[in-house]
Amino acid sequence: MSLLDLARGWIVVATQSVGGGPATLLLIRREFVQRRAWLTQRQFLEDYALSKIGLGINLITMAGLVGSRVAGLRGVAVSLVALLAPAVAIAVGLTAGYVFIRESAAVRAALAGAGPVAAGMTAGFALSLARQSVRRGRRAVADYAFAVLVFGASLFAGLSPLVVIPLGMLVGTLLLRGESTRASGEVGG
Repeated sequence: MSLLDLARGWIVVATQSVGGGPATLLLIRREFVQRRAWLTQRQFLEDYALSKIGLGINLITMAGLVGSRVAGLRGVAVSLVALLAPAVAIAVGLTAGYVFIRESAAVRAALAGAGPVAAGMTAGFALSLARQSVRRGRRAVADYAFAVLVFGASLFAGLSPLVVIPLGMLVGTLLLRGESTRASGEVGG
């Protein structure tokens, strides 16, 4: 693996991503876990969890974590530039072009289709994670059922994420105590 290969991987992600976070995560997983096999599923999930904890845009943090894991500090720099440069260039070009064609019926129709595309990619990402977890057995299915239940309850009850996230961390800590991790081979305690 070279730094050029790493840059190519991120350029694929940056130029195909539509709809933000979940869609981009699906592409990151596909490119670095499935296609190139530079990360295991567990490593991907660990980096994703860490990126969600950090401040700022979690996809940038995710790129840095993946780059660090794959190629150290130089991998961080290459990953960030290769993820952001195409996205910035595309955004500037599309914005400049949009000014001239924004009133067109074809443009409005295309933009109306962007929402369903992003929703489909989000559902695809969730489904791929669920399939991986189901392979782990009943425990994983129970974990997903609990997550869906909590999400639904918080949505309908109007609970703030400031309440739901710490509660989820507490329940997860209690339920996962002693669970082994495949990445380290160690058992927590």
